[in-house]
Amino acid sequence: MDAALAPARAALLAQVRAEADSVRERSEVDAQHAVATATAEAGRIRRAARAEGEAEATVAAAAARTRARQEARALVLTARREAYERLGRAAREAMARMRAEPDFAAVRQRMVAAVRSVLGPDVRIVDEPDGGISGVAGGRRLDLSLTRFADRAVEAVAATDAADEEEP
Repeated sequence: MDAALAPARAALLAQVRAEADSVRERSEVDAQHAVATATAEAGRIRRAARAEGEAEATVAAAAARTRARQEARALVLTARREAYERLGRAAREAMARMRAEPDFAAVRQRMVAAVRSVLGPDVRIVDEPDGGISGVAGGRRLDLSLTRFADRAVEAVAATDAADEEEP
């Protein structure tokens, strides 16, 4: 019986081998396809990660530049404020020295004349504690105190600096 089954067994074995070869070939093709797909996906992931990293680096660099500009601006504004404070103190000290000058009485008389010309002859003249005068008439007030002169001088310098800063 074995001899009688040998041709069937050989045919079946040949068929199984052919089927195994076919499965193996399809498996190799499928494996090659899977490797190609995985390689392409890995490349896409690497490119996306690189682009994302570059984008994050660009954003981080822009944020760092913005912080640096803000910090620099804060330093400039602080230095400018301190300089204006020193200038204000120096201007007020100069005005205080002016009160001690021998010709200050003549300066005061010119201030009184200026206040009267602006507010009228019925103006009430007030001597300011830090020097200079102010005038009050009909609800209006004109301040010609030495402190106010010093403050206006500093404000004028600040306005000039601000205008210079705006020029291109």
